[in-house]
Amino acid sequence: VALGMMLSYNKSTPVVWNTYQCYLKAALDTISSELKIVEDRNRCFGAKIVRGAYMEKERRLARDRGYPDPVNDTYEDTGIMYDRVAEYMMNHIKNVGDRCNIVLGTHNEASVLKAANKILELGILPDSRQVVFGQIYGMADQISVPLSTAGFKVYKSVPYGPLDEVLPYLSRRAAENRVVLAGARRELELLMLELKTRAGLRTSAY
Repeated sequence: VALGMMLSYNKSTPVVWNTYQCYLKAALDTISSELKIVEDRNRCFGAKIVRGAYMEKERRLARDRGYPDPVNDTYEDTGIMYDRVAEYMMNHIKNVGDRCNIVLGTHNEASVLKAANKILELGILPDSRQVVFGQIYGMADQISVPLSTAGFKVYKSVPYGPLDEVLPYLSRRAAENRVVLAGARRELELLMLELKTRAGLRTSAY
């Protein structure tokens, strides 16, 4: 459906975007093949790249229907796939400019650092909105704030709705990215350091 809508509406700029789940072994093949379909028809491409949060559902479906497990074997493999997909798309954006835009949705500091360095290496302007970063509001501010300060565009997702719908969503986000809790601990450490500095208990910040 999303691919069809891209062909209908993405005539001069990416209006319709699709989400690509990098916990899948085929993530790079999927995004590269769909990118080709769109570009062969002279349309623009938009993508949100995430690690993904439906691993157990995918594995259960594969088991029930008797086809091979489509999910990466380890969390580390998913991280490698995420970075490969992000780099592939950034290399493409270097060549086509505004006709392709991506959101890198991640709370993983290592992936963010790799992507930020790649953006600068390729000469993509951080404020061009061709590559932007996304995190959930209230999570990973220790990543979002330095990115924004450095001139990168950062979007914060704000989940809202009934608790019985929002809490499962947030729990899937935590399952999707195990570094969320580690990042929260890191953020707390930085906040405590800043409080001590402002209270005069430290002579300088970090």
